[in-house]
Amino acid sequence: MKIDIVYTTKSKYIKCVADEMARWVKTYAQDLNHYHSDHDVDLLVIGFDDTLFEDKQLLEFIQSLSRQNVKNLALINCFFINSKRLMKVIHLCQNQQLPLMREQYTFKMSFDQRKEINPLIIDNARLYIEDMVNVIRNYY
Repeated sequence: MKIDIVYTTKSKYIKCVADEMARWVKTYAQDLNHYHSDHDVDLLVIGFDDTLFEDKQLLEFIQSLSRQNVKNLALINCFFINSKRLMKVIHLCQNQQLPLMREQYTFKMSFDQRKEINPLIIDNARLYIEDMVNVIRNYY
């Protein structure tokens, strides 16, 4: 099974979580700039966080994806106030008719936690990626 985990370059919190998820499924996390969206993948996980500004890198990346190359798509999101960005990305994926998984992993970071990510977030991310792999393996 081919699993790719990517994240936006603006997100330092998602990078840590994506790296741990990738390690758990024996692959590597990479930023969107280094990912080639033209090869086939069974599960593509895209990580991003809330930003005050529109993230053109993320929007262009999702628009470049094709249902023929991506068999399943999952999203991980870090937010500080609300998860509106996640809803926008979900709608964009649906408009592109990408095979979006039902469950998305989202976690809230308080402004007090900016120095270090809670280990519970990492553990839940590992559990999430393991569940998504099992779903694909057993049902698709």
